[in-house]
Amino acid sequence: MIANAASGPRRSRRWLVLAAGVAVLALLAVGALKVRSTLLAVEAEANQGKTELLAGAAIIKRGGASLSQAEIAQAQLDFRAADTHFGQANDSLTHGRLISIIGLIPGLDRQVAAGKRLTDMGIHLSRAGGLGVQALGVLSSKGPKQGPGEKLLAILNAIDPKLDAVSEELRIVETDRNAIPSTGLLPPVRKAVLQFDSKYKAADINNLIAGIRTNEPVLREILGVSGPRTYLVLQQDPAELRGSGGFIGSVGFLSFDKGHMAPFTPEDVYKVDRPNGVSLLGPPGTASHVDAPYPLVKIFNLPSWTLRDSNWSPDFPTAAREAEFLLDRETHRHVDGVIAIDPYFISKLLAVIGPTTVPETGDVVTAVNFYATTLQRVHPETGPAVGKSFLSEAANAIFSRLLAAPSSDWVPLAQAVQAGCGSRSVQAYFNDPNAENFISRSDCSVRVLPVADALTVVESNVGGNKDDFWMQRRYSLRLTVQPDGSVQHLLILHYGGLTSHGPPTGTWGYTGWLRVYLPSSSSIVSISGANLDSSIELGRQVLQGWFYVQFGATQEITVVYRTDAAGIHSTNHHLELLWQKQAGRLADPISVELVVPPSWKVVKSELNHATTTGSLVKSDLSVDRDFQFWFQPS
Repeated sequence: MIANAASGPRRSRRWLVLAAGVAVLALLAVGALKVRSTLLAVEAEANQGKTELLAGAAIIKRGGASLSQAEIAQAQLDFRAADTHFGQANDSLTHGRLISIIGLIPGLDRQVAAGKRLTDMGIHLSRAGGLGVQALGVLSSKGPKQGPGEKLLAILNAIDPKLDAVSEELRIVETDRNAIPSTGLLPPVRKAVLQFDSKYKAADINNLIAGIRTNEPVLREILGVSGPRTYLVLQQDPAELRGSGGFIGSVGFLSFDKGHMAPFTPEDVYKVDRPNGVSLLGPPGTASHVDAPYPLVKIFNLPSWTLRDSNWSPDFPTAAREAEFLLDRETHRHVDGVIAIDPYFISKLLAVIGPTTVPETGDVVTAVNFYATTLQRVHPETGPAVGKSFLSEAANAIFSRLLAAPSSDWVPLAQAVQAGCGSRSVQAYFNDPNAENFISRSDCSVRVLPVADALTVVESNVGGNKDDFWMQRRYSLRLTVQPDGSVQHLLILHYGGLTSHGPPTGTWGYTGWLRVYLPSSSSIVSISGANLDSSIELGRQVLQGWFYVQFGATQEITVVYRTDAAGIHSTNHHLELLWQKQAGRLADPISVELVVPPSWKVVKSELNHATTTGSLVKSDLSVDRDFQFWFQPS
């Protein structure tokens, strides 16, 4: 009886322990379920925030400065919603009781901290996006009608006060990202970090903001915020090729005062050079005379150099300063810079704004027919000539369309300008050093660069015709590495395909002045096909002289020259060549081949920093071309 009495309490204690264990397990199960539920909710909130953040960013990327009011409103909604969802997810991770307990467990603490950082990054990116879309909304806002300069100033004025706030938001994002460890993350967290890194490029964003800060004062200066600014605009005709693009057929003046643009009215260049049919500058021996380049004097017997022929140099800053000097000499008018454009650029603009009617002639010019129509109107094969006035008339019609272009066209138009700079259809020079540096960074300042190994072929048509519209070119260069490390260059310039087209091409063929710019240290081995003299110009050795191409014939000019190993053939067996294009030419085919000694081989080649294959690289001169070769013993 006594034993049975003692066993009763023991059984009771066992049941109590068992019940307590079950209760603890039940609590843990409930806690786990609650933790899982919380984490699922956090994940859902974060994913929703990510979707909305990317949606807002996509609207900005797609529309840029051309956002409509509806797109701006939608982007703002997306960014606000993303901010809210990321905020709720972050709050759950930061203040949730069970999550806070888990955050104390070694190993899991790293996951919780990373989740907090990720959601905080989403919050601040959403706020930065909201600030950005507010600034872009200036373009689509309703208000007084504004010209391009005034609109651009309005954008700068809207962006400027928000830059610091955007920078601060992005600084927090970078701080959060840098605090997330690169190891020890569970697969879902690691995946989220990798997705963020694939979408967000901090360096690109920071460079963009730095660019805005750097360029904003320059843009304000160009737009005349600190005082009126006027720029001489040269319309060049590459059918009659000259050093920096082509014969100057018409000119205009682009003027800004606090962003407001004065009417732009291009006119025939002869109204500047010879307003009454008589040259404003006199012959040699008179006070107004200016010596012209020898080839122009020889062929045209010019009494003086004038604005129409000012663009003799292929180095645009040099040509622009000559244009400014001659304009001042003829008219006593001072400008703050020079801009040159050609028909290829006008075609790019027409591709955006669409077909445009020239009222004076009834012609409908398009991206496809503009150049040919201009040539036919100025120098017709049949029928009466309209003359160079057509250039001004067409420019006025196209410029009027540009001024009336909707904001949705602004980004494509800006892209057309950038493409024009790369192809040398747009060139600019500003007297203000800061503005000129800005243009150089934008690839619109065309300079003949004195780099270690470079080549620039420049042709000037002095036949008084439009042969360059039809004559075809093909250039090749063979680089042979010598045992002593020097490099022999075999340059072949091939011309042909020229036939008579009536008045535009004249009656004989092509009369040109050729200039080939080589490294200053080049030693000439041989020249055939033309008589070329050597001198130093623009920091480079230049070979120059006359060349001729008859109708139905071909002409080849061959130049063999050597460059030494210094700066070209380095210890890692690397050779680089920059081939600069001439403004006014569209896309002449070229090839560059590297020949190495028999016991060597080419292991890598690049064209404009993109990998190619083999030792022979074919391309064209639609833009400047940078060739690089690496070679080593077999």
